[in-house]
Amino acid sequence: MGFFDPFEAAIFDLDGTLVDSMSLWEQVFRNWQFSLNRAPDREAAEAVKNMALTQSAEFVVRRFGLGIQPETVISQWESLALDEYREKVPLKNGAGELVRALAARGMKLGIATSSFPAACEAVLGRHGIREFFSSIIYTDEIKSSPGNAGESGKVRGKGFPDIWLAAASRLGVAPSKCVVFEDLRESLKGCRAAGIGAFIAVYDGTAPDWQELRREADLALDSPGGALDLLQSVLF
Repeated sequence: MGFFDPFEAAIFDLDGTLVDSMSLWEQVFRNWQFSLNRAPDREAAEAVKNMALTQSAEFVVRRFGLGIQPETVISQWESLALDEYREKVPLKNGAGELVRALAARGMKLGIATSSFPAACEAVLGRHGIREFFSSIIYTDEIKSSPGNAGESGKVRGKGFPDIWLAAASRLGVAPSKCVVFEDLRESLKGCRAAGIGAFIAVYDGTAPDWQELRREADLALDSPGGALDLLQSVLF
């Protein structure tokens, strides 16, 4: 039996997994800090990697004591990043081929991302793979409820099961029949809690804890294209 045979759907992270954009976000965060006449805060930059967009904005507003709303911060970040997604951000090695191969195999494909819709739609459309994804879900859509840990109404990131359960539900597939492609260790915790069938770690040079993640994941790849070797009898 091949690795993908038990699965009916694949859920991809966007930044750092499908597209090579994490260094862009590091630059956006630096430039945004410079615009505030602040020196780069490395601790803050590492902290926001594991957060949803709204969580990141709320965090920096508190950390820097800014007298603006998180929505304003998000708008500023999006303004700095959007043209790059529209014009420059590349796919990671083999990502397009893998998406097409999985679709040809009959698997349902979705995206679970902490990015923002305009960027996601722009980069997928530019690379000609938007049509293969029947569902895209954003972390900012996932809010805690009175039955969840944490404050009700707050955005919950990928370290919680919610977004993975929602992504599977939108695809109409049981979580155990889904495989997830991701680059962050925090997401592994959420996937395990959601009962996701398999977690494939994709290397990204900006991600912390890669050695730990590759040991804990069901499969670790240097790039998305590495998964093509596991697919058999697929017409490209």
